[in-house]
Amino acid sequence: MNKLLLLVICLLAFPLFAQESETIPEFHRLLVFNDENQLMVVKIKNTNFWVTPGVYNTNKALTNNNLHKLAAEYGITITSPDLRGVFTLQNKKTNKSSNRHFFNVKVNGGNIEKPESIEEIKWLSLNEAMQLITFPHINMLLNQTANYPKVVWGGTILRYKEGDILKSKMVKVFFPLNKQN
Repeated sequence: MNKLLLLVICLLAFPLFAQESETIPEFHRLLVFNDENQLMVVKIKNTNFWVTPGVYNTNKALTNNNLHKLAAEYGITITSPDLRGVFTLQNKKTNKSSNRHFFNVKVNGGNIEKPESIEEIKWLSLNEAMQLITFPHINMLLNQTANYPKVVWGGTILRYKEGDILKSKMVKVFFPLNKQN
C-alpha cells in the first residue's frame, strides 16, 4: 500500500518539483531483470539505438496496467513494478522536457517475443548493458537507481549532442523522493 501511495504522490507531485506544466509527456522505462539478475536491453528496429523497454503514457491508463501490457508485448509476465525514480529529461535541441519514470521488475513467466518495433533482445549484466545502451542519460539514471536500490530518486538531466556524439549532464542533482526500508 505504501508503494502505491508513493507512486500516486510522485506522479502527481513531480511536475511541481520540476516546475513543469501538465502537458509534459510521461515516459515509463521498464527495467526487466531475469533470474540471473541480467537486464533486458533491446535494439530498436532500423536504428542503432539500444535501450531498455519503455512506453509513453498517452492513454491515461494506470501506470501498472501499461507496464504489464508492455511486458506482454515481449511475451513475458512480470512482478509488480517497483518505482525506482521519477526524473525530468530536458532536450537541448527541442527545448522540451519529459518526465521519465524508472520501474524495476523481474520476469516471472512467459517466453520472450520480439515486438514488431524491436530488432534484437539481449540479456546482459548491468555493466554490459550500460556499455551497450546508446543514450548517456539512460545510463546516468540506471547507475543512480542501481547504486542506491532502496531509494526512489528524482533529478533533472539535460540531453544534447556535440557533433554526432550523444551527451547528458545533470541540471538538478539527484535527490531522494523516499527512502524504503
